[in-house]
Amino acid sequence: MTYNVHRCVGIDGKDSYDAVAELCARADADVIALQELDAPETDEDVGAHHARELSSHLGMQLLFCRTFRNNVGYYGHALLSRYPIALRRVTTFPSLRDAEPRGAIWARIALERGTLDVFSTHLGVYRSERAAQVLELVSRRWLGSTELEHPCILCGDLNAVPDATTYRRIAARMRDAQRVIPGHKPRSTFPSFLPFLRLDHVFVSDDLDVRAARVPYDALSRRASDHLPLIVDLEV
Repeated sequence: MTYNVHRCVGIDGKDSYDAVAELCARADADVIALQELDAPETDEDVGAHHARELSSHLGMQLLFCRTFRNNVGYYGHALLSRYPIALRRVTTFPSLRDAEPRGAIWARIALERGTLDVFSTHLGVYRSERAAQVLELVSRRWLGSTELEHPCILCGDLNAVPDATTYRRIAARMRDAQRVIPGHKPRSTFPSFLPFLRLDHVFVSDDLDVRAARVPYDALSRRASDHLPLIVDLEV
């Protein structure tokens, strides 16, 4: 599951943590990538720690990528896993002046049989910054690394539609999960109330079978965030 949770602020401007937690619980996913979360600098700081609260609520392990500091601590994105998870690499991408910093996580998950490499990211809203960020993402430090193990997944909010250069650079290396399911029409995820843009993606390596994909669209998901979650069923 990949989901931009909009700092757990709903489209009505009110706290939506409970709605986000309910949507994550309903998905019953083994791996969840979440974008736009707050986290205090330390456990003693006052403020929301949505990443930790969600991982505890769901009984999952947590990795957190801090992209910048705010008034309550840090802001960034998270990767949650039901299986043991180990950090391989984390980075903050180059960003334009006054643009929100972005980052990526590379993790290795220990399954019952073998491992799964997972990349989680949230790219910039400006074309020029996305161009630099995706070039790093496909470089030898990341998707092109000799340390990469298969099978592998890349997921997150790319802020890019399927005909964008950013999308095509990743699609040249991996398969768009929504496009390899026979008879499945890819579903858009943004904006949540009336989605017409496919900004949130899951890409998979050739050795993963994609069984199904769904984008929950109901009163809860429309209200919880400005994005809808994308859930993909995979067979390793």
